[in-house]
Amino acid sequence: MANRELQNELELLFGEESVKLAIVQEILARRYVRENPIKVRRTLEQFQKLKNIEQQKKFVADFDKDMTRAFICSLLCGTASQAVLDLATQAIGDKRSGRAVLGGRILQK
Repeated sequence: MANRELQNELELLFGEESVKLAIVQEILARRYVRENPIKVRRTLEQFQKLKNIEQQKKFVADFDKDMTRAFICSLLCGTASQAVLDLATQAIGDKRSGRAVLGGRILQK
């Protein structure tokens, strides 16, 4: 998924202003990811399991400011590891194509 497509998806979830602000504050996101790597990783793994945009919106609505910033920057700025980026990007792609993720395997509907 291209970076612009991913940014558009994140803007649907968080709003354009929140995404732009998070990018500008990437250094704060890096600090949060460094201090909370397991929490960020688990959050992205949980996000991957969501089945549609409504579930994704509900899930991210509970994020605090720090997690929102870390989540956005992990995906757009490479703040988290490449593995975490791949995990979340796959989740968005799977939901768009109608595929479900089950036990680490992708099943065609």
